[in-house]
Amino acid sequence: MNDLKLIAFDLDGTVADTLADLAAAVNFALKRRGFDPYPVGDYRRFVGNGVDNLMMQVLKEHYTPAAGEGMKADFSAYYAEHCLDYTRKYPGVAELLNELDDSGIKTAVISNKPDAFVPKILQKLYPDHRFTLAWGQRSEVPRKPAPDALLKAIALCGVRQDEVLYVGDSNVDVIFAHNAGVKVCGVSWGFRGAGELKEAGADVIVDSADALRRVIIG
Repeated sequence: MNDLKLIAFDLDGTVADTLADLAAAVNFALKRRGFDPYPVGDYRRFVGNGVDNLMMQVLKEHYTPAAGEGMKADFSAYYAEHCLDYTRKYPGVAELLNELDDSGIKTAVISNKPDAFVPKILQKLYPDHRFTLAWGQRSEVPRKPAPDALLKAIALCGVRQDEVLYVGDSNVDVIFAHNAGVKVCGVSWGFRGAGELKEAGADVIVDSADALRRVIIG
């Protein structure tokens, strides 16, 4: 892909391995209400569609709007204190970000994670990299896969859709990018794997940060 000017990344499962901390926070909220916790691996299929959907997924038949709001409050309080206990960057991503800087390519993060947590995690994992913008889920913008956030980012960065690549690890990311008229690179190292990305129609799928660098820079 030539002449890319903006690389927009998903967060969870793409530039940050957040699964263990997300699982711990939700399991904390579940146990407070007398529900059994889930194994960490189960959260690979629960996360990615925003915190409201996450609470519906874990509560299942016990979900009510009131129960969901209570779970969100407990989750948010716990996660605010523990969101970096086990969260790690993926191998090679920091080096890739440095190369994008050197190449003059802008970077962004657009996530369905609650907005307050996004800069906190990025600052801890990538303190030497300045993203052009980093957005989580905000009340005034529909969550992915609605294209609004990506279209707004494109406009703010002053680039065209054909100069943008979105990078993510799930079918939601693929649909999000395509809804915005943008090509998408799926990363198989994330929470969902190559099979889901291929089925969703990712334009390209990579297995490492170095392979992603070759897609972007050549």
